[in-house]
Amino acid sequence: ELSSTAPAPIVQLTMSSWDAYITTNLIGSQAVTCAGIYDLAGNPWAYSDGFAAQVAEVKAVSDAMAADPDALAGTGVTVAGVKYMYIGGDKQQVYAKKGNTGVVFYKCKTCMIVSTHNDTIQPGNCKTAVSKLGDYLVENGV
Repeated sequence: ELSSTAPAPIVQLTMSSWDAYITTNLIGSQAVTCAGIYDLAGNPWAYSDGFAAQVAEVKAVSDAMAADPDALAGTGVTVAGVKYMYIGGDKQQVYAKKGNTGVVFYKCKTCMIVSTHNDTIQPGNCKTAVSKLGDYLVENGV
């Protein structure tokens, strides 16, 4: 007997959709200075103007988060050529800082959000903005 339930439609997200997440949810929160969304291999989907996180940098953190995030304590985290000191994290979120600036990584099912904050933004505000978008993406299967 055939099922009468139609399969759920596949949602196609365009590059402009990813750009909107960066612009509206992250930069627009005023708690994030620069941001990007990458696949788990570090390839960029979208990023804000001037954000230059490299594929290998994002992949290194993604891999560490999958294996043992605390291993980053020995190596630190590098984003756009800037080395940050690992402060803490788990398999979903990592925070690192350099002076009063910092970077937040949030690992979703298929992507990684990478966001930085400058010295005028409180780290907790940046983490909250990134977590809100990350939680939303995870809840929607991304």
